[in-house]
Formats: sequence, structure tokens, C-alpha cells
Amino acid sequence: MPGLVLAFAFGLGWIPLYLYRAESMVDALPYYSGAERHWVMLSPAVFAVHMTVSCLLVSFAEPPAWRGAAGLILFAAGVAFWFWARMQIGPLRITRLPEEPPPRLRRDGAFAVVRNPLYLGYLVAAAAPVIVAASPVLLLTLVACFVVLVVRAAQEERRLHAQLGPAYAEYCRDVKRLIPFVW
Repeated sequence: MPGLVLAFAFGLGWIPLYLYRAESMVDALPYYSGAERHWVMLSPAVFAVHMTVSCLLVSFAEPPAWRGAAGLILFAAGVAFWFWARMQIGPLRITRLPEEPPPRLRRDGAFAVVRNPLYLGYLVAAAAPVIVAASPVLLLTLVACFVVLVVRAAQEERRLHAQLGPAYAEYCRDVKRLIPFVW
């Protein structure tokens, strides 16, 4: 029973992250190059597979209480970090197109931790079921999630370099891309 409750919490927890995306995928797709468009569509698909497999495996798991609690705390931390970063971008209901530069270069809050804090939030939340189910399959799907976000981060950063110029290059020297203090 605890596994089923955790699977339900993990599944429902992703809904706000998709509802409050920083950009509308349908509106943004025409602005991306072919390669970017491929990765923009692939990344939510990879996360959907990861979370579907996660919810399935977690629902059958009988994790010790400490692993269940650790998973919930990690998931909540990832979602909270994502919301912190998303609110710094702008109001939750407002989206922007890829061609629109950010109103200003944020170097504070979540953007002082990593250059891609929304992606870090996704990864932290996606890691939670791996802890609960302790499955090698989930570790592999989590690695796939990491790979698609690394590619998307690089693509977005190329665009931001072009839009924001030297100020963004300086920011990149000061703040790590996706893993705080590491990379």
C-alpha cells in the first residue's frame, strides 16, 4: 500500500510542472531549428516514460519507511526548486517564445545555483522514485532524462548567448550549468 500511495503522489506531482511551463510547446515549436525541435519533443517523452515506469515499479514496491520518506522529501524539494526558479522567470500563467530574450538576466535565487534551475528541479524530482524503488531500470531511465536535459540546456544556452551576449558569457563562467558546484 505505501508504494501505491507514493506512485500516486509522484504521478500527480508532475502535473503543475507541465501546466506552468515557461513556454507553450505548441507555440514555440515553429521557432526551433529541426534539431532543437527534435529534442524539445523528445525530452517530455523521455520523462513520461521514466515517470510511467517509475509509478509502475513504485506501486509494487514495499520500500522501508526511510526510503519512502526520502523519496517524498526529494520529490518535494525538486518540485519546490522548480517553482522557485519558474516564479523568477515571471508569472506562472505567462509563457514566452524562444525568440524573446528574457526581460533581464537573472543571477540571483535559483539562477545563482545553476544556469538551468528548471532542469535541475526536473532531475531532482525524477530521482525520487529511483530511491524508493531501488531499481536499475529506473536508474537507466533517469540517465536518459539527464541526457535529454543536457542537450536541451546546451541548445537553450546557445540561444541565450546570441540574445544576451557578453553578460551571459560572464554568467556562464560564474555559475555551473546543471549540477551545482560541479557542472
